[in-house]
Amino acid sequence: MWSNTDIYYITAQDGSSFTVRFNPSHPVFAGHFPGHPIVPGACLVQIAEDLSARIMERPVRFTAVKNLKFRQALTPDAEVTVTLQCEPSIIKCQIAESVSFSATYMCPDSDVQ
Repeated sequence: MWSNTDIYYITAQDGSSFTVRFNPSHPVFAGHFPGHPIVPGACLVQIAEDLSARIMERPVRFTAVKNLKFRQALTPDAEVTVTLQCEPSIIKCQIAESVSFSATYMCPDSDVQ
């Protein structure tokens, strides 16, 4: 199932853990970086936000990202596991062994924050 941006699709879900494949033909990869494409960090954060909304069954918007750590670059041909821990007002994210961060969030279409 393609995401709303066509940059990735979900191949499996187990609770709050998702297996994700990237779409290597998406135009964003042409600019990051020609000949040696990587998945942009902004895309990884957006994917985590999208998947958080899927878990919480409501729109989610990250208001701040903290402790963002890139241990290695991800390439568009990768299949990765995205694990989310959703708590009141904070979401913790781990993408493979490559990226981790926490984010504060709000749910713009509800009273829950």
